[in-house]
Amino acid sequence: MKIQRYIMAGTMALAAFLPAAALERGFAIVIDPQSYSQASKEVEAYAKSIAQDGLKPVIIKDNVDTPEKIRKQLLDLYNDKTNPLEGVVFIGDIPIPMVRDAQHLTSAFKMNQTEYPWNESSVPSDRYYDDFDLQFDYIKQDADEPLYYYYSLRSDSPQYLQPDIYSGRIRPIDNGKDDRYKLLRDYLTKIVELRNENNVLDQLLFFAGHGFVSESIVARIDEKGAYLQNFPWMHTRKNGIEYIDHKRDKFVKNRLMTELQRRDLDVALLHHHGMPETEYLNNEPDPETPTEMVHTIKDYANYVYRRHRGKGTPDDSIKRNVARNLGGLPVEWFEDEESEEHRKHDSIMERNLNLYVEDFEDFTPNCRLVILDACFNGSYHLPKYIAGSYIFDDGKTAATIANSVNVLQDKWSDRYLGLVGLGMRVGNLPKYNTYLESHCIGDPAFHFKSAVEGLDANEMLNQPAEWWKGQLNSEYPSIRVMAMRQLVDNDMIDSDRLLEIYTNDPSEVVRMEAMTLLSLYDDENFVKCLEMIPDDSYEMIQRYGLNYIAKRGDKELIPALVKLAKKNNTGKRIEFGISQAASYYPADSLIAELDRQFDPLDYAEGEKVKGYVAHALDKYANSYRLKDVQTVCKNDSATVKQKKSAIRTFRNSTMHWNVDELLEAVQNTKNDEVTVDLLEALGWFRNSFRRPDISEVALKMSKDKKRSKSVRNEALRTYNRLENGRKGTQK
Repeated sequence: MKIQRYIMAGTMALAAFLPAAALERGFAIVIDPQSYSQASKEVEAYAKSIAQDGLKPVIIKDNVDTPEKIRKQLLDLYNDKTNPLEGVVFIGDIPIPMVRDAQHLTSAFKMNQTEYPWNESSVPSDRYYDDFDLQFDYIKQDADEPLYYYYSLRSDSPQYLQPDIYSGRIRPIDNGKDDRYKLLRDYLTKIVELRNENNVLDQLLFFAGHGFVSESIVARIDEKGAYLQNFPWMHTRKNGIEYIDHKRDKFVKNRLMTELQRRDLDVALLHHHGMPETEYLNNEPDPETPTEMVHTIKDYANYVYRRHRGKGTPDDSIKRNVARNLGGLPVEWFEDEESEEHRKHDSIMERNLNLYVEDFEDFTPNCRLVILDACFNGSYHLPKYIAGSYIFDDGKTAATIANSVNVLQDKWSDRYLGLVGLGMRVGNLPKYNTYLESHCIGDPAFHFKSAVEGLDANEMLNQPAEWWKGQLNSEYPSIRVMAMRQLVDNDMIDSDRLLEIYTNDPSEVVRMEAMTLLSLYDDENFVKCLEMIPDDSYEMIQRYGLNYIAKRGDKELIPALVKLAKKNNTGKRIEFGISQAASYYPADSLIAELDRQFDPLDYAEGEKVKGYVAHALDKYANSYRLKDVQTVCKNDSATVKQKKSAIRTFRNSTMHWNVDELLEAVQNTKNDEVTVDLLEALGWFRNSFRRPDISEVALKMSKDKKRSKSVRNEALRTYNRLENGRKGTQK
C-alpha cells in the first residue's frame, strides 16, 4: 500500500485560492503515417487516456515529413485561443532537428563543427519544435540518415532557451529481436495502464557512479536532504529514499538492476558517466587479496607498456625499462594484450562493471521515471540507446529524462523534481530545467498522483504570473522555487527580493534557485549572494557558487574564494571547484587576500597549512595561465589552424584579465576565420564583469558594413548571447 495522502496545515486554504483553469489545454500526438498504420488502435487508446486526464489530444499524421511542416502545425495549435497547446509527443520516425551554431545552449558540448562530421558535431534537439521563439536557418538533409535535418541557430535569434511547450520522444529502438512496431504497440499499451495507476511518488532511489562529481560524499549527503525538502511526506517511518554508491560492491551492477526492478519504485536518479549504449557504474575494483593486488600491478604495468609501444624502442627494452621504473617487477608479468586470455579477462571485467543495452534482455526495470544524469544515454537519433531501452522493455518504466550528447557533471539534474511529487507532468522537467540536449524519452504527459490533497502542479503551472506572487511564502519549498521562476520569467520580481529570499529562506533548494536566478540579473545583488556562499550549509550552493565566481571574475569575489580555500574540511568537489575558480584570478591578489584572512591559531600547524594553501592557490592561478592570444593572432608565421586552436581555449577558460587583449585582437585581425572564432569565444563571457565591454565591441562590429557578412553575423550572435535572457529582456 502507498502512504496515505499527505495533508499539512493550510493545504486546503492554499488550494482554495487556485483560480479555475479557464481553458482546456491541447496535447499534440505527432506520428509518422507508417507507425500510425501499424499501431492505430494503440495510438487511439493513448489519445483517449490523454483526454481522460484533462487534455485535448490532437493526432497529427499528415505533413510530418519535414521539421518545418511539423513546427508550423504546432505553432498554430499553440496560438489556438480555445485549446492552446500544452505539450507534444513525437511517435515513431519523426524528423530529427540536428542543431548547429548553438553549443552555448548545451551544458558542456563544445565539439569543433569544422573538423568533425556533421552527424557528430550537431546536437539532436527538439528545442527546434518546443521553443517557438528560436530562429533557425535550414542547411540540409543528411544524405545517409534521411531523418536528420541540419539547422543553424540564427544570429538574430534569442540566444537562450525558454520552451513554450513540453515535448517527448517515443521512438522504438532496434533491440535485435523484436519488430520496432511491436515495441511501439507494447509501449503504448503499457503507458495507458500506467496512467491509470493513481500512483503517489513516495519511493525514490539515487545512485552515484565512479568518478562523478569527484565522488564527493558530502554532495550525496546533501542530496538526500534536498529530496526530503522536495518530498516532505517522506519524513515518515517508511523508508522512501534509498541510496546506492558504486563502492558498495566490487560490481554494483546487479544491486542497481535489482533495485530498478522493484515494482514500487517511483523515481530513480542515476548519476554516472555514459555513452549511447552504456551506463558506466564501477571503476576497476580495489584489490582486496594479495592475488588481486598482484593482478592490479600487472594490469598497470601492461598499461604503461602499451603506452610506450610503437615509438621506435624494441618491445623487450620497453618491458625492462618499465619493470625497473616500477620497482623491479618480473619481466614475465608483461602480457600480450592481444592474447585470448587477456581479451577474455578484459571482456568479463567490462561486462561486470557497466550496464549495457544488451543487459535489458534479462533486465526488467519497473521504476516509473528514470533520470539519467549522464552523457549520451538519451541519443534518441541512434538505433539503440540506453534511455530507449528502459521504456521499450517489459517493465513499468513510463519515461526517462536523458541527454542526446555529453553533459556537464555539475548540473542541477533534479531541479523542479519536487513538483513531480505534486503531480507535475514529467515533460515539464526538461522544459523548465532547459538544455539543448535534455529530452523526455517516453510519454511527457505522464504524471504521478499528487501526494498532497488539493494541490495539482499542472493546475498551478496554468495560473497567471500574478498568482505566483502569493506562493513565495508557500509551506512547500518546491512551490516557492517555481514561484520565483515564474515571476522572473515574467519580469515581476527584482533582484533585491531574490537576494532577500536567498539570505533568509531556510530551504537549501529555495536558496539554490534564488542564486541561480540572480545570475540572470548579474548585478551587485548577484555578487552579494556569491559573497555569502562560503557560509552556506548546502554543498551544491557552494559548488555552483564557485562556478559562478569563476565565470564572474570580479575581484570583489576574491575574499569569498579564499575563505572557501582556507577551510579545513570541504567536499572533494568543492576542492575541485576552488582549483578551477582560482585559475581565473591573478595569483598575487589571491595570496594577498590569504595573508589578510589567515589566522594560524585556527589550525593545527597553522603556518604549514598557510604555506600549503598559498602554494596551491599560486599553482592553480599559474597553471591555467594562457598564452598571449593577441600575440598569436598577430603572428604572421602562425597558421590559421594554430590561431584558431589558441582561441578555442577561451571557450572553457574565460580569462577575464585577458579581455583587453582579446578585444584588440578581434577588431584588428585580418583573417575572417580567426575573427569569427574570436567573436564566438567572447560569447562565453556572459557572466563576466567585462561583459559590458565585450557587448559594446560586438554590437559595433555587427553594424560595420566594411566587415564581411560572416563576421557581422557572428558579432551579432555574440552580442545577443551576452545580452539576451537577462533581467528585463523579453523574447
